Amino acid sequence: MADPTQEDYTVEAAELNEADALDKIVLFALDEAMAKLEQGGELEPFTIVLHDDNLLIETHPGEDAIECFNAAAAAVQLMAHVMDAYVFAYDGYISTDSGTRDAIIAERGKPDSEAAEAFAILYNLDEEGDGSITFEEGIYDLGPASSLLLGVQASIDDLDELELE
Repeated sequence: MADPTQEDYTVEAAELNEADALDKIVLFALDEAMAKLEQGGELEPFTIVLHDDNLLIETHPGEDAIECFNAAAAAVQLMAHVMDAYVFAYDGYISTDSGTRDAIIAERGKPDSEAAEAFAILYNLDEEGDGSITFEEGIYDLGPASSLLLGVQASIDDLDELELE
């Protein structure tokens, strides 16, 4: 997971294709997160797990970012043996050339990949006025992020090697 306080992102325009199933889920996650923030609510981190043509959506509330991350990682790891992919979405911030920016971040990963990929939509919150949110145009590619499945494949491989009596 990209730490919500990550400062080493290179922000580039993302090229997501709605015809690609995983890209479509990233877009769906970002749209859902934007809608939640626009309604004036808190954005609880959530995961979307893809299994065949089914989506499992689960929120991961917590007292802090670490607790939310651990809950998301545990949920995704439980599904690792049957999932095709996952998306983890949360409210965070990134450091850019123009300073620290609020962002909705969506990370996507697959069980057969060592790293996830992170994407973001930047936004501005009018804290001194009416509290309105203005989202910037475009989705940004933040590059690789740690997979929520890190270490799970080794455990699955170890289980495959066990001999049952």
